Amino acid sequence: MEYGSVIFDMDGVILNSLVGNEDWKFDAVREALGDKGVDPGEMDRNDLGAIMGDQGYKEVVRRSAEHGLDPGEIWRHVAFKTTEARVEQIEKGNFEIYDGAREVIELLHSEDVELGIISNAPEKAVEATMEFYDMRKYFKFYAGVRNFEDLQARKPNPNHLELAKAELKRDPMVYIGDAESDVIAAQRADLDSVWVNRNDSDADVRPDHEIRDMKGLEDIVR
Repeated sequence: MEYGSVIFDMDGVILNSLVGNEDWKFDAVREALGDKGVDPGEMDRNDLGAIMGDQGYKEVVRRSAEHGLDPGEIWRHVAFKTTEARVEQIEKGNFEIYDGAREVIELLHSEDVELGIISNAPEKAVEATMEFYDMRKYFKFYAGVRNFEDLQARKPNPNHLELAKAELKRDPMVYIGDAESDVIAAQRADLDSVWVNRNDSDADVRPDHEIRDMKGLEDIVR
């Protein structure tokens, strides 16, 4: 199918920020907690991810209460520290754009396809990534999680995809992600979905299309 608008997830789709088992991100959460007087020594990745917002707004509230923290305050500080850590990794050259990603983005842009990005990363992290890799010029709309309250609208909630639809306007549309939550969000927003399944994983959801890497995207979206 030839799509009028193509919306991308960022991490795991355009940017390989998943290197090193994402230690950079969890170390940043530990540092943020330490700044607020909480010893993260006994917290595993599931606990750290919950504070970061990976399990949604309600879990941030619950886990923050367990440590006597204000949920909005700690989430904002975690968002700041993880964004800071992301920029450091980018500037050191530890992250890279996936093979084929820039090429297909440039091709679609040259063919006047409307492009967007919807990410569960903090919005400042999305902005910093777009700026460093000089990719703002390709995208009509991009957004991450804007603030603590906006965390309630993160994928698989379709809210942010609905915002992208309203901005891009040109049908038909497709969303490209690397997680089940991306496929679910697309389905809830009544969009076609492409699952970038790099590790040949099993899933409980059925996307409209499945590819192993970004090189396989061109034939689907054109």
